[in-house]
Amino acid sequence: LGASRFCRIVAVPLPTAPSGSRSSQMAPVKIGTLYVIEQTAYKADKALIAAKFNGLALDKKAFDPAKDAKKPDFLAKNPLGKVPYLETDMGCICTSNAVARYIARARADTSLYGRCFDDECQIDTWLEFCTHELEVPLMTWVYPVMGLMEDAPAATKDAQADVKKALTTMETQLKATKFLIGEFVTLADITLVCALREGFVRVFDPPYRKPFPKVCAWFEACCAMPQFSSVLGSVKLCTQAEKPKAVLPAFQPPARKEKKAEPEAKAKAAPKAAPKAALAPATAAPPSGDVAAQIQAVGDEIRTLKAKLKAEGLSGKKIDGHDDVKRLVAQLQELKAAAPAGGAPPAAAPAAAPAAAPVATGGDIEAQVKAVGDEIRALKAKLKAEGLSGKKIDAHDDVKRLVAQLQELKAQAPAGGAPAAAAPAAPAPAAAAGGDIDAQVKAVGDEIRELKAKLKAEGLSGKKIDAHDDVKRLVAQLQELKAKLPK
Repeated sequence: LGASRFCRIVAVPLPTAPSGSRSSQMAPVKIGTLYVIEQTAYKADKALIAAKFNGLALDKKAFDPAKDAKKPDFLAKNPLGKVPYLETDMGCICTSNAVARYIARARADTSLYGRCFDDECQIDTWLEFCTHELEVPLMTWVYPVMGLMEDAPAATKDAQADVKKALTTMETQLKATKFLIGEFVTLADITLVCALREGFVRVFDPPYRKPFPKVCAWFEACCAMPQFSSVLGSVKLCTQAEKPKAVLPAFQPPARKEKKAEPEAKAKAAPKAAPKAALAPATAAPPSGDVAAQIQAVGDEIRTLKAKLKAEGLSGKKIDGHDDVKRLVAQLQELKAAAPAGGAPPAAAPAAAPAAAPVATGGDIEAQVKAVGDEIRALKAKLKAEGLSGKKIDAHDDVKRLVAQLQELKAQAPAGGAPAAAAPAAPAPAAAAGGDIDAQVKAVGDEIRELKAKLKAEGLSGKKIDAHDDVKRLVAQLQELKAKLPK
């Protein structure tokens, strides 16, 4: 029979041939060519196993994504560009589940796609479960082990928990039935066995498998069937979980084009305003404060970004080599170079000079206290992203060292009455008060940024971050402080 004629007549129920009869011994009917990527063969295995159950045959051909995906005729016959795909004389069927469904439904006289409408719905439910609840997290865990994707430890940890949740659902079902929808094998069993195979062979070590005895027994029973073993071969459960390895050349992500010119131009343009402002003696002091504030802000932004990248699984040189980090570091260096020389303060009136020394000293210590406090907050956010919490964070050597440093700086800070010894003119205290509120506004703003970065690293985003109780509280506090700023 030609494939097109075959596809039209198999929907008519055929009498089941008794075992050993002439029709049961007929050669499998060829219905097309299945193109497969070797490294992700599990996606095509379900169609090959389904074909074994239904007495059909598929020509299997290897597909090289580095070469074949660039051929003009590939996208012409397979516009979606998905592999595996089945090529028949009526056209192409792409995506693994669509191909597997086609094969399973090709015979109306078998129960591979169920025996009634309800069975079909149950099978569809398990296929969706396999794709979204099991396959996505499992391959997030397994692909780095196979060299198909770079490892992200935080994502892998979440994936392991999600796979356990999926296996728990299957364990519950298999306590009630021999196979997933009842007492006979269906496409649901085939699909889940194929998806789970890489897990059982590579990462499901004995301790991980222990809570799921029914799933393990079902998996081994299916693999022992000739229809499975003829495709999967001998399946041995792993004794020790494999570790991630370097990404294979064919699966390396394309290099990103770096656009450095525009950010550098903007960074260079910003500091040019400072020297112009320095021309007027009366306005010499404010630019110094502006540049110092910019240096502090960019430094805080760098620390927050590094904590966020570490929470995403990057570390060491990869963080320092990140485009955004390099851009901000370059911006910070330019700002430091543009900062006015230390001789600016003496330009003030001679009468105010005696009072300038204690104020400057206090300001220096306050700035150090602020910097160390920011460093402690950034370090705690980083440690929390790495999985530490509570007392373990407080007991960390770096945290204890910074806290001790902070306490020493606070002990050196001038007493509250020192500023009062300044010149009796009223404007001096007002400036100090404004500076205090500025510092508080800056501190609360930094705290909000760090909290948002931490919440984003925990999986929250957009409106959920803005609606978080701690964020709302800090935003309200920031608004109150801004209202107190001198006009």
